[in-house]
Amino acid sequence: MAEAQVEQTQLKAGAIGFVDALVIGLASTSPAYSLAAIIGAVTALAGVNAPGILLASFVPMALIATAFLYLNRVDPDCGTTFSWVTRAMGPWFGWIGGWAIMMTGVLIVGSLADVGIRFGLYGFGELLGSDGLIEAGDNAWIRMPAAIALVLLMTWVCVLGTDVSARLQNLLILVQVVSLLVFAAVAIYRAVDGDSPLGEVTPEVEWLNPFGAGGAALSSGLLLGVFAYWGWESAVNLSEETTDGDKTPGRAALLSTFILLVTYVSVAIAVVAFAGTQWLSDNAGEEEFVFYYLATEVLGGWDWVLLLSVSTAAIASTQTTILPASRTGLSMARRGALPPRLSHIHRRNRTPDVSTWTVAAIAIAWYVGMYQVSENALFDSLTALALLIAFYYALTGIACAVYYRKHLTESAKNLLLIGVGPLVGSGLLLWLLVLSARDQSDPDNSYSGQAWLGVGPPLVIGVGVFLTGVVFMLVWRAQEKRYWDEKPSLPDPAVVRGDKPPRPDPDGLEG
Repeated sequence: MAEAQVEQTQLKAGAIGFVDALVIGLASTSPAYSLAAIIGAVTALAGVNAPGILLASFVPMALIATAFLYLNRVDPDCGTTFSWVTRAMGPWFGWIGGWAIMMTGVLIVGSLADVGIRFGLYGFGELLGSDGLIEAGDNAWIRMPAAIALVLLMTWVCVLGTDVSARLQNLLILVQVVSLLVFAAVAIYRAVDGDSPLGEVTPEVEWLNPFGAGGAALSSGLLLGVFAYWGWESAVNLSEETTDGDKTPGRAALLSTFILLVTYVSVAIAVVAFAGTQWLSDNAGEEEFVFYYLATEVLGGWDWVLLLSVSTAAIASTQTTILPASRTGLSMARRGALPPRLSHIHRRNRTPDVSTWTVAAIAIAWYVGMYQVSENALFDSLTALALLIAFYYALTGIACAVYYRKHLTESAKNLLLIGVGPLVGSGLLLWLLVLSARDQSDPDNSYSGQAWLGVGPPLVIGVGVFLTGVVFMLVWRAQEKRYWDEKPSLPDPAVVRGDKPPRPDPDGLEG
């Protein structure tokens, strides 16, 4: 009977392997959509040094990915940052870190679905020569119900099982990568051949220098880069459902950051070489539509290839962004940090069905609510993501150094990989967090250009989400104190020395 009860609280072990985890990590970043969303703005800031900006943005991501790798080894909990920070720094920091992860999913899922529908209609419109489909892509009243239906569909796939989700992602990521490679290859070839109608520029090694455009361009560009790389850690949220969950997800997450580095820098070079800095700067405000325009110029009658790539990227990320938010909610509920109903596991599929549907419902409500304000307000909510992303990544890096503090001086490797590296990554992200808050305080830097409470809407949204979490945390603590009775627990992380560490007590009360 006891074993049956434990079974009903556990996710489906061994549902996915290394390749599946890697694909989910890549899909969560939505490479085609992320590049489409930022490449114009980064080029407007840094000119030909845009590839260098994306190279520099990789540094804090790699350092924090190392922290995820080592923390996952000693505590392969699907709550990742929530669980690790709780064990290293206590329940208060842990709770707010988990809240930040859940809210990033809520803020962006609807927007990703919207982009998936929009570019899907554009792509099929170009493929079939249908102006009606293209016009439908510009009609919010067509996109909105379709986007809601897509979120519900992707949520259902998530509930069906992580293995089902992985098989779908394997197909979608293949479409993305092939499309991006085709686009980059054709763009570079035509640029070098002098066959671009937009004013091509010959690629140079100097483009990889992030300091070439000046310090201000670097700091602002890094903010965009953090958004572009964000999402690779989704594989770690599936550690309880992955074969060798204490090792495989962390390795997959780390490798995904390197694959993203190569992809982003390559496509950035191709775009800058083909379009030139002037055209990209002039169209920086068009966000993901930069790719829509470039698709026709680069690929001609094959422009639908890139349009559908952006669509599949957004659709894939719609699903994979739900995964970490729902797993974090599950982990928090199991520990008593959220209502216990969220810890329910589907009897047959072994997935957190209640948590998953809850995340989807709140995300849909946010998407519809922001759209009622304006489409620009929806974009402002995406800008607010930078605050939450930088916060919980930085918190994870600090937690790593604290968790392993007794082992940092055992070797130079330990000191650099699990001490200095994560702390430097955290410092960079906290610096970017401050810069982001400063920039977003100016209403002119928002999509809407309006002032909410005297500052830009993104700052109001970011701070509002954070404060809402604090209020909810205090209210829930008054009802259920079990989680807040936990003490920072530091089981000996023997994995640093190559041994298998003891798995932490699921109640988090050891030591």
